[in-house]
Amino acid sequence: MNAGFIKRALSTLVDITIVVTVVWVTFLLAGRPILQKQIPNFDEIYPAYQELYDSYNDDLTTAQDEYTALKTSANGNTDLIAEADALYASRVQTLNDQNLIDIDPYNRPLSTYYTYIIFYFLIGFLLLLSVYTIALKGKTLGRLLLKLKLEGYVNYVSVFLHDVILKYFFILFSFFISPIVAIVLLAISLITDLILIAFSKNKTTLRDMILKVTVAKADYWK
Repeated sequence: MNAGFIKRALSTLVDITIVVTVVWVTFLLAGRPILQKQIPNFDEIYPAYQELYDSYNDDLTTAQDEYTALKTSANGNTDLIAEADALYASRVQTLNDQNLIDIDPYNRPLSTYYTYIIFYFLIGFLLLLSVYTIALKGKTLGRLLLKLKLEGYVNYVSVFLHDVILKYFFILFSFFISPIVAIVLLAISLITDLILIAFSKNKTTLRDMILKVTVAKADYWK
């Protein structure tokens, strides 16, 4: 009997968690230092930016505290409350404008650094997932825990296409175009899978049909 959407989704969540955790560990141990070295004077830029960021947040907190005190002392007087509102809005606008000026020299190098981090996780996720699924020929930990297995035309190529390319690659690739596009594609993919699994005769998704592969229930501990 083929598996339903919930069991397939849970097995996917387990596998994603495993892969993301390993990528995160590699980032902490090796990726982050390597990426930081790609940014000239990173050791000076980042602490300076962080100091500005902390100072900006401290100033916002002070402005908020003063605003709260003024509203309390106004004791319901609408004119005084309106003055407090105007003063707070003006103060926040001034802080925002000054902060934009202060952080402008740091925007380009740090934006490049954070872009590198995004690339690291996206590419690392795809590469590790490919190795993980192909090496196990689709018998991933998520499927073992949820008692699922691939059936049909199962080989290294079909597993790679089924579990990586048709499942994640296009969604992650679209992230380079726009995060919004990626989110929309992910939502469409999930909804399509849910509908097809719920209403198709063999509980198959589009990628199952294309590759003639099904995700069936299995009991590995019998």
